[in-house]
Amino acid sequence: MYVRRKSNWYIYFIAFGVTLVFAFVAILAFSWYLFPSDTQDTGIDKTTGELADDFVPTAEHSFNLLGMISDGVNDNPEFFFMVEYNAPENRIVFVPLPEGISVGSEGRTLPNVYAAQGGAQVVKAVENEVGISCNAFVKMDKLSFEDLLTSFGNVEYSLSKTIMIDDKESGKIVTFNSGRQLLKSEDIYQLIIDADYEEGESYKFKLFGDIISELVNQNYRNVDGNLLDTYFSMIMKNSETNLTEDIYKQHKAALLNTVEYGVSPAEFYVPYGEFTDDGGFKIADNSVISIKQKAGLA
Repeated sequence: MYVRRKSNWYIYFIAFGVTLVFAFVAILAFSWYLFPSDTQDTGIDKTTGELADDFVPTAEHSFNLLGMISDGVNDNPEFFFMVEYNAPENRIVFVPLPEGISVGSEGRTLPNVYAAQGGAQVVKAVENEVGISCNAFVKMDKLSFEDLLTSFGNVEYSLSKTIMIDDKESGKIVTFNSGRQLLKSEDIYQLIIDADYEEGESYKFKLFGDIISELVNQNYRNVDGNLLDTYFSMIMKNSETNLTEDIYKQHKAALLNTVEYGVSPAEFYVPYGEFTDDGGFKIADNSVISIKQKAGLA
């Protein structure tokens, strides 16, 4: 005799429902891990800014900084340059700046702007000319500049000609012979600050850009998180700056990413243009476009 068995479908339905509830609760509990929010930087330890395995640099990790170099602590800057860090492309571009670029808009040269209104106003003057915002400025004197370069390392560089410089401190003539040689920090300072070149400012700019780029490219593989912290501490302690620890931590992971994955990341770009009737220097529009492109902004 055939007996029809009762269906237990409701038992399976209840079990399936309970399973769904547990799965939903588990997803909620671990959603911070499985689906990080848009405001959380993946790949970064937000406390230290250190690099993690899943870090992917974006345009938000790029920055622009204005550098100024003077002889003494209380002296006006004699040399100005931008540092453009393009994080997605692992590229650092040094852009030396003519001191007269602000004459047209500000009525004075960059050293005069600094003397009257300080470093923040120099940043605004530069921003007006190149159309790029700077995250911070750093003004170093001779000692702080040389100390920073010394901590980074020496550079092997080939000079295209023999260069003779009147040393301000010793009153003697310092000679740098043509050819490949090892340059120390004090040598670099003399070549880009103390030397006068008959070829003009553009020659000094190219020499600065080339030497500093080679310095970075020859030594950046030795940098780690601790050494990067040391550089930051040296800048904060020995320089005039509006750089902050928060700004540093926001970009630290990207810089470490460049150390690990970048290939000769440093380069330089010398702006071109023409001198104006008021004694200033107007950067050409196409040159401004090039500066923006290298920063990843055009």
